[in-house]
Amino acid sequence: MKIKTASFFVITLLISILTTSCVDEKFTTDPSAMLSFSCDTLSFDTVFTNVPSRTVSFYIYNKNNRALKINSARLAKGNESYFRFNLDGRIPPSSNLLENVEIKAKDSLFVFVELTVDPNNSDFPVFYKDSMVFVTNGQTQDVKLITYGQDAIVFDGKSLTDNTTLTAAKPYLIFNYLHIVEGKTLTLEPGTRLFFHDKANLIIDGNLVSNGTLENPVVMRTDRFDKLPDVDKTPYDYMPGQWGGIYLQNSKAVHQLNYTSIRGCDLGVVIVGTASTHPILTMRNCVLHSMTQYGLYAQNAKVTIENTEISNCGTSCLYLLGGESYVVHSTLANYYTWGKRQNETLVIANYQLDGNLLYLYPITSSVVENSIVFGNQSKEILLQKDTFTNAMYNVLVSNTLIKSKRLEDAEFHNITWARSQNTTIQGLSDTVFVNTSIKNIAETGYYNFQLDVKSIARSKANTTVSARYPVDLLGKNRLSDGAPDLGAYEK
Repeated sequence: MKIKTASFFVITLLISILTTSCVDEKFTTDPSAMLSFSCDTLSFDTVFTNVPSRTVSFYIYNKNNRALKINSARLAKGNESYFRFNLDGRIPPSSNLLENVEIKAKDSLFVFVELTVDPNNSDFPVFYKDSMVFVTNGQTQDVKLITYGQDAIVFDGKSLTDNTTLTAAKPYLIFNYLHIVEGKTLTLEPGTRLFFHDKANLIIDGNLVSNGTLENPVVMRTDRFDKLPDVDKTPYDYMPGQWGGIYLQNSKAVHQLNYTSIRGCDLGVVIVGTASTHPILTMRNCVLHSMTQYGLYAQNAKVTIENTEISNCGTSCLYLLGGESYVVHSTLANYYTWGKRQNETLVIANYQLDGNLLYLYPITSSVVENSIVFGNQSKEILLQKDTFTNAMYNVLVSNTLIKSKRLEDAEFHNITWARSQNTTIQGLSDTVFVNTSIKNIAETGYYNFQLDVKSIARSKANTTVSARYPVDLLGKNRLSDGAPDLGAYEK
């Protein structure tokens, strides 16, 4: 229970060096001379049992004109507490009690707190509380400590050698990687939750079947529950680069992702085949959000994407290199703000250059229809076609809203081009989504790529195509008004 991490000791040493000094002034014994604190409750987000939490801190202030002596500082539950603390560079003994801590007039002290919760044998989070109790001049004050502890099944560099089904009973915490061998299938039941530690990956040499539902989606995300210390209190859960990604590596495999949410990683989904053998990926009603690089990178693969949102990726939301693909009623929205974005939101290519070498990736069929390709760059689509060889480039983009100046490529049919990019009127903007910003998150909410009531994507879909996909990503009937909207969401 008394786990002390290396980072905790480093903080201890630094604070001790920087803030500890002799108090050479007289102490007041006036009972009315009280301590002040930067908070009355220190709240930890949900922590996984047996895993040390992040370190959280608060300040103790002496706002009085004379020095104070804190007679005692302790955890209320003593040596039975799951919490541990460091006050002004001092770590208490096993009793979790420090005595005679001095604080100058008009000065402050740091308190750092961590905890490790024992397994609770429950499928649900369990509430834990304690408090730090301070006695000064006969007066008792406290700061409450609260958290939820969640049991989890831990995989640390685990390779699964049999067909394996993961369930929603308990979350799964993954360190380093979780791997399924060739010829075996990893199945995720509705409501399964995979929490990935820093740089952890899901590596599939067999098959991946994710069976989420509208009511119980499968979720893959970081194991961090806290928020950035920025003005918007951005959840780490939605920051890119918090874990590795999903690698579908077998060219003969068949994968299905249904109602699956993947967010906050480096590479979302990578699927790679060969010139002669294309792995199959069918992705329906999914959300891939906030990746440092690609949302979905498909090379020599057969990919079907229906009713899916791929958003906010540092390279491209969707990169299709060779193979076959069908994208329908999907929203590709890129308002990535965590660095300079490199590519267009959607790239469909039949070649790559590596120095002076040209590599060809024939596209036998690639269709995008009833979709949205939009973002904060002036041009959000790239049809990268080799013009020096006869490499196949069988591409059709139709009935789709695209952020770009009008392009005359033969592959485009019945496109709604961004008004702002195709006019001489200064200051014209395009209303598409409900919210494309993270600023003032408490007031406006997080990014929301559902359609605004004034969206230029409304009532633009091909009804014949929509009739094959009558229900949107959120379960709404897109045919009820007879004028279905573009993208994954019906207004």
